[in-house]
Order: sequence, then C-alpha cells, then structure tokens
Amino acid sequence: MVVRNLILVFGLLLLFSGCLPKSEDVQTAFQTNAATTIKNDQKRLQSLLLKFKKKLDLRNPKAFNKQNIYKINSLIKDSNTKFFLKYKNTVLENYKDYLQIAFSKDEISMRNDYLILGIYYLIDSAYDFDTSYKVAALEYDKHTLDILYKNLQIIKWKIKSNKDLNGDYLFLTWQNNWQVELDKRLRADENFSYEKLNELKYIKEKKESILDSSNFSFEVVLTQMIDSAENSLRALGEEPKELTVKAMFLFL
Repeated sequence: MVVRNLILVFGLLLLFSGCLPKSEDVQTAFQTNAATTIKNDQKRLQSLLLKFKKKLDLRNPKAFNKQNIYKINSLIKDSNTKFFLKYKNTVLENYKDYLQIAFSKDEISMRNDYLILGIYYLIDSAYDFDTSYKVAALEYDKHTLDILYKNLQIIKWKIKSNKDLNGDYLFLTWQNNWQVELDKRLRADENFSYEKLNELKYIKEKKESILDSSNFSFEVVLTQMIDSAENSLRALGEEPKELTVKAMFLFL
C-alpha cells in the first residue's frame, strides 16, 4: 500500500512538472528486480505460446478452426480479455478442462485450439492476469507458478508421446512424414520389413530421407517455456523440481 501511494505521489509530481512518462515506465521504476524478472518471464511465455501456436497449426492444419485464429492470438498478446470454447454445449473456463480435452484419445475437433487455450489459461492462473501490475515478487503465488512449471513438463511429454484410440499421434510435432507413415504401416503389416522402407511415400518420392533427423523445434519452444516458469520460481527463492515420468499422467 505504501509503495502504491508513493507511485501516485510520484505521478502527480511529474504531472505538475510537465514531464509525464508512460505509466508502464513509472510502474517499472518502482518494481523490485525480482518482480520485473517475473513479469518478463510472463511476457516471454506469451510470446513463445504465439510461436508455438503458429508452428502447431502449420503442422496440424486440420486440427484448428481458422475463425478462432484472430481471437486466440489477440487473447494471448493482450491478456486483457477472455475467450472460451464450448465442449458438448458446456463453456470451458478452467485450463485443466481444456488440456484434458486436448489430450483425449477420442476424436476431437479443434484439438489445437483446446491445447493452446489450455496452456494460455494455465499461464493466466500462474501469473494472475486479472491483477495486471505487481510491485513486489511476493505478490506472485509460488504454488500456482509451481503448478505451471510442472504442468508444462507434462504437456511437453504428452505432446511427444500420446496417441488416440486408432494409435495415431494426437499432435504431429517431432515426427517426419515418413515416420508417421511407417508407424501406421507397422501397425497394419506384421511382416513389414526393412526393405519396404523405400516404398514409403515420402522416401519413394525423395521428399525425405531416413537419415533426416526428427523435428526438435517444437520441443525447443516448450523447453523455453518451462525454463521461463522455472526462472520465475527461482526469482521467488524456490528450487524447482523436475517431474519423473511416473508423474507425467495427471494435470495438477
């Protein structure tokens, strides 16, 4: 309260002196270093999420609604409004609901959109977007930031490994196209041999090679997001702990 009153007095003095900087500059001047660090982590997470959404939609073009692109991008950029999707006539507001649907083994329309909104509202919950400005780091909740850190680890693992009821990957990220086709062929043909690799569409048409490395760019972005959440926890004096594989099943 005292610090906020000082900001008000400082602002009034600048107003009467005829030199009034942007409100964001005034706020930053009174923020502690740790609070500024955490705010920067939040902004970085939003930027990384936008990058991830673009990559995800390009790789999974049938898994999102084009009419939602502007609304979701604006939501992530500005964080000053709300945009909710429905599932079976129920409006979803909790990040956990979005994530559970995104990783459901059932056939899900707009799976990308559910995932992105789930991550966004997870970040929202951790950094409390409804309270846009915080003077001190202690105004942030260690518990919700820890939940963000751990859930991002779970999301990264699930995106890489989870499949639907048909055995297909829920999200294409690290896989080359020939690897996706190979996975399907192996499930359909028990006698599939090494010699048949050259018959795979992307190998046969020389669009890809079995020597091509997998696409780790998605994993890099997710790792950067995890690092940002970890950095916020360290700014609060916490020592973040990585989850074991056994703990990668249920969202917190």
